[in-house]
Amino acid sequence: MNLFLPTFREDGHTLDEEAIRHDVRHAIAQGFSGTLPMINWTVPGDPRWAQFHRILIEEAGGDLPVHAILASGKVEADLRLLARLEELGVELVLLASSYPSDSSADQLHDLMARRITATPLPVMLYAATGRRAFPALGPEGQPIDVYDRIADLENVVGMKISQPVSLTSTVQLCQRLGDRISMGPVNLDFLPALARDFEIAWSGQWNAEAVQTPEKQIGNRWLAASAAGDMEQVDTLAGEIRPALAHFFALQAPVIRAGGHPWQHNRYYQWLAGGNGGLLPDDPHAPQGAIPVLDAKARAAMRAAYRASGLEPTDAPEEQFIVGRAAWARGVRASDLTALPNYSPD
Repeated sequence: MNLFLPTFREDGHTLDEEAIRHDVRHAIAQGFSGTLPMINWTVPGDPRWAQFHRILIEEAGGDLPVHAILASGKVEADLRLLARLEELGVELVLLASSYPSDSSADQLHDLMARRITATPLPVMLYAATGRRAFPALGPEGQPIDVYDRIADLENVVGMKISQPVSLTSTVQLCQRLGDRISMGPVNLDFLPALARDFEIAWSGQWNAEAVQTPEKQIGNRWLAASAAGDMEQVDTLAGEIRPALAHFFALQAPVIRAGGHPWQHNRYYQWLAGGNGGLLPDDPHAPQGAIPVLDAKARAAMRAAYRASGLEPTDAPEEQFIVGRAAWARGVRASDLTALPNYSPD
């Protein structure tokens, strides 16, 4: 499953529907089993939030399940949002709400359960670090006992395990929950070890375009081998995917720990594989200085990692990435933009 980033027109505000539809078709071509719209720039309450979801769902048709995220710290706001998501037609919800850090196990369980039982939609839990960790409730902040109880709710179907969660905690979560719900580690470096003891069949809601292209879907093949229990193939593909995977995680992990995502780098990966591209505006939710600048050295290193894994990056001109494929076809050029956020041509 991939993380779906919005595209904006030259004003940096208006959604570029043509570009978004291109990226939906690209996600389908990648063989992804779902996509999660990233709402940092179009939060609930912004008219573009519903527009963004409607475009995705309409273009996806029945070929790509569109997921959604709950991310607020207020129960009533999340319940209202769930009702809107059901009306829009999303197919799964990632429960990424925030909770008081001093919550007891019972309080945390009840706050999660109120949201989960309010919808018939399948719900995916989110094991994370930082502000979504609870040091008093489990090892490395993972409230495993709470998750154990929550996993018994009928519509809890899986767990996304964030990249910075350690291998030890990932194994503990899989041991406790893997008999009832589907476990999806973001850190695929753990896959060869996990696949020997647990059924790991998916990984998602991250920049999956960093490790495969529509023409060479290494990630899909790797997870299919894991699901089939083919350890020889898992080990073979682990070597093939490693250059691209290692480069991506080395880039992404420290930025996540700083409270952000390397958005322009993520967007560049998607463009390398055939996605629309286009610079993203500054993320209003990221801490100051958390988002790295995409410069020429970084772009060259990403291309080199791609090729080392046998992936062929696009040969389109770099300026096309800056404006995006759809805008480029309309005649837009970099000189038409008023700013190049978190991007350097040098």
